[in-house]
Amino acid sequence: MSVNKVFIPALLLFSLSLLPVSAEAVQTRLELINGDALTAELSKETDSHYIVQHPVLGELSINKSQVMTVVATDEAVSETVQSAAATTTVSEPEVAEIEDNGLFGTGILTHWKRRFDLGLAGSAGKSRNHQVNLGFSADFDTDYTRISSRTAYFRAKSDGVLSDHSFYSTINRDWLRPGTPWFQFAGGRTDWDEFKDWDLRVNANGGVGYEFAKTDTWLLLGRSGLGFNQTFGGEREEFTPEGLIGVETKWDMNDHQQIEFSNNLYPSLRDMGEYRNLTAFDWVLDLNSYVGVALKLGLLNEYDSATEEGISKNDFKYTVSLAWKL
Repeated sequence: MSVNKVFIPALLLFSLSLLPVSAEAVQTRLELINGDALTAELSKETDSHYIVQHPVLGELSINKSQVMTVVATDEAVSETVQSAAATTTVSEPEVAEIEDNGLFGTGILTHWKRRFDLGLAGSAGKSRNHQVNLGFSADFDTDYTRISSRTAYFRAKSDGVLSDHSFYSTINRDWLRPGTPWFQFAGGRTDWDEFKDWDLRVNANGGVGYEFAKTDTWLLLGRSGLGFNQTFGGEREEFTPEGLIGVETKWDMNDHQQIEFSNNLYPSLRDMGEYRNLTAFDWVLDLNSYVGVALKLGLLNEYDSATEEGISKNDFKYTVSLAWKL
């Protein structure tokens, strides 16, 4: 009996002494903000770093600012660690938040999705061609407000002859009503084009819209309303009241690809049978999520039935650009 009284407490003390060792070697999955993941044993945590033991890379020190989530992958070990909480503390899974200081740190457009596009193309040989397009987009989305803004500049030259020189800027705001797919909207657009029968055009419109589908990855909506366009300069300087019938969709195909499409019809309310139709398509492929670089393919076409003779009624543009998140 005296042997058991000595042996049993000694055995209990030995078993308890193993708990801190198990807690230090927690098999953990670290998901980084650049999309990579690392599975290793979490041996130590400081205020700024995780110290892990990787079976191939050895001991690694990972800055917490580069880590999105930390998850203990061994449930049995996790339970042991929780029971030994008095001796070892394991951090809860956390998400590293990146502070948004606005455009270039100025505080402007804070919490907006901002993107800059740059496209360059050229050829030399029997003919010399070059093309450049610049673009900037900014989007803001909450439960009650949705704002979309686009600005673009185009210039193209072939054999020393300018073939395209244009600019546009557009902004649209939706007033959303949680619990119903209906919403109100108002928007406007300014166009400048050296090759149109006008120099400058301004249009504005407003009305009601309806969200046919809205999920985390897909948005499909329609718009209808009234507005006007006013042209200045050139051979065609006029005021035209017009209607609006439009459809838009955004689809996140996966974590790296996104498609946006819109088609807006503007029938003239002054000259029946006259109309404008504006179609836009963008396909964006993320090349590096950590740096924020993407490849963008864009198609844009405007048909204007009232265009003067000698000028094409279709104005078609295509762009291949690199896009940076700002």
